[in-house]
Amino acid sequence: MHRQSSRRPDPARNQVTARLQSLLGRSVPEAGRGRPGPIDPLLKLAIVCALAGLIAVPLHYGLSPFLVEFDELVALPWLRTVLLASGALLLGHAALTLFFSLLYRPTPAPHADLPRCTVIVPAYNEGPMVGVALGSILVGDYPRDRLEVLAIDDGSTDDTWTHIQRIAREHPDVVRAIRMPKNGGKREALRAGFAAATGEVVVTVDSDSRLDPDALRQIVAPIMADPRVAAVAGKVLVLNRYSGLITRLLAIRFFLAFDLGRAAQSRFGAVLCCPGALTAYRRSAVLAVLDRWATQTFLGEPCTIGEDRALTTWLLRTGHRAVYQSTAIVHTLVPTHYAGLARMYLRWERGNLREGLTLLPVLATRWRREDRWWPTIDILLELGQVPLACLAVALTVTHLLAAPLDILRLVATIAVFALVQSLYALRSERSTDFLYGVGYAFFAFLCLQWIYPWSLVTVRNGRWLTR
Repeated sequence: MHRQSSRRPDPARNQVTARLQSLLGRSVPEAGRGRPGPIDPLLKLAIVCALAGLIAVPLHYGLSPFLVEFDELVALPWLRTVLLASGALLLGHAALTLFFSLLYRPTPAPHADLPRCTVIVPAYNEGPMVGVALGSILVGDYPRDRLEVLAIDDGSTDDTWTHIQRIAREHPDVVRAIRMPKNGGKREALRAGFAAATGEVVVTVDSDSRLDPDALRQIVAPIMADPRVAAVAGKVLVLNRYSGLITRLLAIRFFLAFDLGRAAQSRFGAVLCCPGALTAYRRSAVLAVLDRWATQTFLGEPCTIGEDRALTTWLLRTGHRAVYQSTAIVHTLVPTHYAGLARMYLRWERGNLREGLTLLPVLATRWRREDRWWPTIDILLELGQVPLACLAVALTVTHLLAAPLDILRLVATIAVFALVQSLYALRSERSTDFLYGVGYAFFAFLCLQWIYPWSLVTVRNGRWLTR
């Protein structure tokens, strides 16, 4: 029996934090921030009232008059029906997502009989940040005699390999340094890691991330508790959230994407994307699809982006469950400027379109009958973002030209939608930072809508864009 070892000395953990602060040039969030607390009765009442407003306000003041005037303006009678149906589906999906997320509970972490765990950290031109990522793993509370860390340099041209070698020399009993002969991409680096791993559970961690001390113990819990589970998504928070306005907006966006979206998907064992920043896999399940995943093509082109979404898709296609563990927390770096953010979203959306089109036929014909309805709706809405984004732009531009005051109705509708979701962030934020969720909604509507149609046009483009 392998009992949980005592936590590493605080000085070691403080050294990792200090090194990170020196890299970012400012304070960083404390480990563990973002854990949801109990929802007090007042907050529950606020969420219920906001949910009622989510349904009532847009229908009464926003969508109905807005669409009537738009229908008259463009003289397309069928458009009103299409948009009303889409709006009703979006409202229903938002309400059910909130409902299922409130029912979600993480799997309790084990204190004994922990499995052997291999952590794969692929790195490319990450510099000293890879040392922070590896350090956060090593100072965690997972027993060292049950831990293996594979630090993989994917053909870096900077000093990444130097930092990996230093960590490997300092911890030869745990860390193994692997150097790829050339830069083959993250998918190839992960393939090498999965092939070399010896653990029953394999965890992937991005090299620009920092784990909470108990993240590994938390992330393996669902795999130990349920033999049907092959993938567990951790909770990704923004490490550099105080670096500017965009990072503050993304901090709330990330929180909602995980504690709302993935929590709801987890109820059906169908988390659609287990993130590369922190995911645990059952090694036997991955090895069964490893070669097909690594050599995947789409429309005749090799798939080089969206490797985390693709691996999740393969595991779901083979009948396994993918769930979310909100207590397994990782903090990751995000872009601080609009150009970097747009490139990141464009890369993600191309992968989402590809994998949505791949998984949808399986869900409709061969997947678990009792669970298929929710992920099917998720994917349909995901794929529907392209035409909906085009309609939203046309709707907005038309009304700005013909009836400028009507845009206020749209503003009210967006604000109500965003406020409902942002209130949910109070579970962990307990500060006015949750209001950045409202700001993100307007930012996304005004500045990110073009990504959806452009990702469809360029879906075969496999460039990483941020490298």
